[in-house]
Amino acid sequence: MRPIRSALLAAVLALSAPAVFAQQGQDEQWDVTMSMETEGMKMPGMNQKVCTKKGAREERMPIDKNCKVLDSSSSGNKRTFKFACQDGKDSYTGTGEMEDLGKDAYRGKMNAAGTREGKAFTMKMDFAGKRIGNCTWEDPSKKVEQMQAQQTAMMAKECDKQIAEMEPAAFFPTEGLPPEMMFCKDRKADFCANVTKVSQTMRDRGGYEAAMSKYGDKLERATKACNVDLATIRGPVCKSAIDQKDWQWLNRYCPVEAGGLRTAHCAGRTYSNVDRQYADMCAALGGLSYTAASRDPAKAGGSAAEAKPADPAKKPSTTDKVKEGADKLKKFLKF
Repeated sequence: MRPIRSALLAAVLALSAPAVFAQQGQDEQWDVTMSMETEGMKMPGMNQKVCTKKGAREERMPIDKNCKVLDSSSSGNKRTFKFACQDGKDSYTGTGEMEDLGKDAYRGKMNAAGTREGKAFTMKMDFAGKRIGNCTWEDPSKKVEQMQAQQTAMMAKECDKQIAEMEPAAFFPTEGLPPEMMFCKDRKADFCANVTKVSQTMRDRGGYEAAMSKYGDKLERATKACNVDLATIRGPVCKSAIDQKDWQWLNRYCPVEAGGLRTAHCAGRTYSNVDRQYADMCAALGGLSYTAASRDPAKAGGSAAEAKPADPAKKPSTTDKVKEGADKLKKFLKF
């Protein structure tokens, strides 16, 4: 079933929205009931208190602000009218009548037909009202403006938060997320200005560490969305860590550089045959194993003698294995 989104329904919902009116003033407070049938579906009666200007009968007609009354005539306690509505591509016309039941009650009905969302539709509405006291009328358009202003302020506050948290999904298309998530798309410039500002603080290790700790993987996505080359910033910083042999820092904040060093100097080597100059680095970056090296030990920092396979015809004794292990350990620890 297609959703009912006509302007006439909007008028009904507007009248049924929660409202509180002071029981004082010179204007008229009414208890209004409305029911509607459209597209074969009946909506149950909706009841709400509504404040109208004193004696303003025309305000009791439940038509939307996008509608115009084309013709109106009165006979006794009855009024008939015609109206036309245009809301974007939606267009429809209708007729209605309203009957006063004394000075404190009325009833009426409306019929409309036209197109909505490119499809034809018809609608019938019944409404009735009973005066229950006095109130002070307020221009509904001002209330709408106030609500829109509040919504705009709330949205701006949320976008400020997304900018501060460096979350690009609110500003740029993100795979797996609907377009509605980009509720801050009009503030891309503000977002990227903050990305650029933060990236300028990352040109030393302290600033780089602070930014990475605060924003995590969002930083990578944010800089990419704003065309900020994070690699050119990261390169010198990571090189500084390598020069200072701060392997723990490198492993945490420079995974690409750490991975390259691990592959070149640690992978496939053991704690006993790794090149001494890379021992501390490999201990921090990982990649070493306690088992036999998969590479040629001569290339991994061992000797050519160690690279020579054992004579298959002669199995080493337990004493030979112990001696061999002790020799390797002495060489590694230099004692």
